Amino acid sequence: MSVLNRILAVGLVGLMSGIASGQGGGPPPANVVVDAVRVEQLVQRRVVTGEIRSRLHSELAAQVEGLLVAMMVEQGDVVARGQVIARLDDVRAKIEFDRAMAAVDFAAAVMMEREAELEIARRDLGRLEELERLGSSGVSQLDEAKTLVASRGALMAQAKAELVSAKGELRLRERELADMTIVAPFAGRVVSKQSEVGQWVGRGDGVVTMVSLDELEAWVDIPEDVYAAVQKTQESGGKIEMAIPALNGFNGGRVYGEILAILPNADSLSRLFGVRIGVSAKDDDGKNLLRPGMSLSAWVPTGTPGDFVTVSKDAIVRTATGEIVYYSNDGVSAIAPVTRLFGVGDRVAVRSMALRDGMLVVVDGNERMFPGQPLIIQGAVRDDVVGGGE
Repeated sequence: MSVLNRILAVGLVGLMSGIASGQGGGPPPANVVVDAVRVEQLVQRRVVTGEIRSRLHSELAAQVEGLLVAMMVEQGDVVARGQVIARLDDVRAKIEFDRAMAAVDFAAAVMMEREAELEIARRDLGRLEELERLGSSGVSQLDEAKTLVASRGALMAQAKAELVSAKGELRLRERELADMTIVAPFAGRVVSKQSEVGQWVGRGDGVVTMVSLDELEAWVDIPEDVYAAVQKTQESGGKIEMAIPALNGFNGGRVYGEILAILPNADSLSRLFGVRIGVSAKDDDGKNLLRPGMSLSAWVPTGTPGDFVTVSKDAIVRTATGEIVYYSNDGVSAIAPVTRLFGVGDRVAVRSMALRDGMLVVVDGNERMFPGQPLIIQGAVRDDVVGGGE
């Protein structure tokens, strides 16, 4: 429906409401709060396109080779961090682990034996040294005892080193056994599978590809002529308004985010710079509504100022035919179709053929309003209001 047709339809509805009012006493008045339409000088914004992407995008690969014997997920499944994704045949890995554990036990037993032998040699040396002090021991016996202690000490050091080596081998076999089970490193969704049950998987071969559903951000491409203005917005901590069609049921699909980074190099063909924007959209239960791949539009500053009509964001009402605002026409509600341009704090720059600077628009009480309804304005009107309508 064109803007002219909307205005004609609004006029017809207002005429019918006036006729009904004259015949049956009129509709009941509505208690409303109003705000003034403003014409403000704002920095113009340009629409750019982009998409939601995951910060974490990982192809899970096998760290060891083996036969894939179990696949616990399918493409599209949502998985939790630490959830088992797939298993490789671990029979040989378990055997090697058991052998390594036995080797540790054997090395520990040898070390205990070497400790006992060294302790005996040290006691014998101590007794000979005491006899020598009393003049009852020969020099050769004392030298032999000292040599035996040194020899037992060397064997003890060797046994200790062998135990350390055996424990290292055990940890290696334990890690290889654990690597036979592939788990999700983060919570997310499986987007593709590279392997199936019965397939031999080599070291480093991909098994599945995952993306995070929690660590998300918006990516947009901006032309080089607005790079400086967008960079200034990033430096000042300003927010970027975005519209995500898939979230029309959530705040009209409108979300805001801070610029995380502007890629320093432009695409060699398009001459566009990539921009990463932090974004979040959760329902009342805290569930994330965003998904990787959702398309979006973003309004980025151009650095060029201009005059724009702005209204409070609470004044805009979504209808089946588009967005409208109710305004006061000599104390009676009337409709003005609007086209949303971009947000400015708690206000929205709009395009409308009906709105003028200073007109009063309804910001509270417009949920069930209809054209031609008398208005009872509650509270104080803004100081900058210059008139009540046309």
